Amino acid sequence: MNIFTQLSKKISTVAASLLMVGMILAPMKVNALSIPYTGENTPPAPYPAFNVFTGTPYNGDESDFLRGKVAGDTGDSKNVVDTACQDGTRFTLRVYVHNGASQDLNNGGSGPSVARDVRVKVGGVTGTGTNFVPNATISASNAGTVADDMRINCTNGSQVTMSYVAGTAKQYSKLSGTQAVSDSIVTTGAPIGTMTPDGNVWGCWDQRVYVTLDVQVKKVTPPPVVSEGSCKVADLTTADNRKVTVTVTGQTNNATIVGYEIDFGDGTKSNKQTDTHTYAKDGTYTIFTKVQVRYADGRTEWKTATACTKQVTFKPGVPPTVVTPPPTTPATVTTLPATGAGSVAAVFAAATVAGAMAYRVFMARRLSRQ
Repeated sequence: MNIFTQLSKKISTVAASLLMVGMILAPMKVNALSIPYTGENTPPAPYPAFNVFTGTPYNGDESDFLRGKVAGDTGDSKNVVDTACQDGTRFTLRVYVHNGASQDLNNGGSGPSVARDVRVKVGGVTGTGTNFVPNATISASNAGTVADDMRINCTNGSQVTMSYVAGTAKQYSKLSGTQAVSDSIVTTGAPIGTMTPDGNVWGCWDQRVYVTLDVQVKKVTPPPVVSEGSCKVADLTTADNRKVTVTVTGQTNNATIVGYEIDFGDGTKSNKQTDTHTYAKDGTYTIFTKVQVRYADGRTEWKTATACTKQVTFKPGVPPTVVTPPPTTPATVTTLPATGAGSVAAVFAAATVAGAMAYRVFMARRLSRQ
């Protein structure tokens, strides 16, 4: 770790002592630990701890470790990414991992400065909306857990679906270069490491690990709006002298009713939604109504329904009765063989032959027993 190479043995000894104490107190202290960066002589953390330095060059406060940008952007990653979320836009998210413990106690990967079982998990990268809040955690069995988040805002207000791009997770460290990281980074968390993604992150500036992954947004295509319409009901009221008033009502969704028809059942029809009619004589009349629907694609169709049919009966000295007749069910028809004369003769002949053969067999058996 370059900035610590000029520390005296005395400082290293003190740091080592603090480290041993810190290993005991780590569960209580790791989340609250904060060390202002004052230059190359800034003391290390007394135990494995992530992103504890404030005011560092380039990174500022290390607790702000999750940032992002549009994939391919050569600028710095940011806490807030405002962009028009076009269909297929990718974002690269970056997780900064720095174990602030002393390099003097790494001992080639076996010392007490090494953070163990280190995993990075990135959430909040799936869903649908116009604003997203990805979040990340860095955890270890001996260094506690730290968390951070960022924002991605779709400035054009587009509804998009965000998802992780499988196979894009990787880590980079100065000592080992770029290596693939498991896709479990967005589910249970993926191991990372200074030398390999084995869960061991050494203490020191030069052992910092940068983890990146890509997410992508897809434009949400709204489902097609259904265009439909129906005849809902026909209301019928009666008055004296066999007079009736009929109102037909339709129902639409993304469609328009452009016509009505009332068939009063005595040869009289009307193209009004509400109309009055007087029957010439007593009797039972079935009134059929329907509506004409214009769909979103311009097609038109006449629609009716059982509720749009009424039956009214007029009898002398009896109040009129109005009912909704049940739907007509076609009678079951049994198909018979052709009944022409030739067919009947053929059937009769076949029956006669069969009867004769049966009689012949019967007689043969009877004679054989005598």
